[in-house]
Amino acid sequence: MVDENWLDAAIIICPKCDARLFRVIHSPFCDDYRLYCDQCPRAVEISYYDPNFSTLMNSLGQDPERQDIMAAMEPLLKPCLCGGHFHDQAPRHCFDCGMMIIEAANYDLSPYIGCEDTTREPTAEEQAKYDSFERTFIGRDDLWI
Repeated sequence: MVDENWLDAAIIICPKCDARLFRVIHSPFCDDYRLYCDQCPRAVEISYYDPNFSTLMNSLGQDPERQDIMAAMEPLLKPCLCGGHFHDQAPRHCFDCGMMIIEAANYDLSPYIGCEDTTREPTAEEQAKYDSFERTFIGRDDLWI
């Protein structure tokens, strides 16, 4: 039997403001790392194809461990807009109220937009809501010191 929830996806509720959130294991098929701010809900995605990331990986030698990659990468990232710092193991925070979401530790976290617990594709409105979330909370450009 195939486990259809192999990324351990779940809808969770913020304990402070009751916002519905969607947590999921970062897919091994993604070609990036997502690091979260230690002070707010923002995150950055570091693409495997980013030239700075490639330089960093070349400096680490053959088959570095994840903790070695993160230890080398984290100090090279610009601070978050809030003044916090991006870390692989940073706590996740609610996008509405900023509360730390313990239940989302080590998961990717996003707001629940309405189709995550169904097999249907998102509506245009849901996709627009998600795209807005990504523009606001996921940095992909100008990440390095």
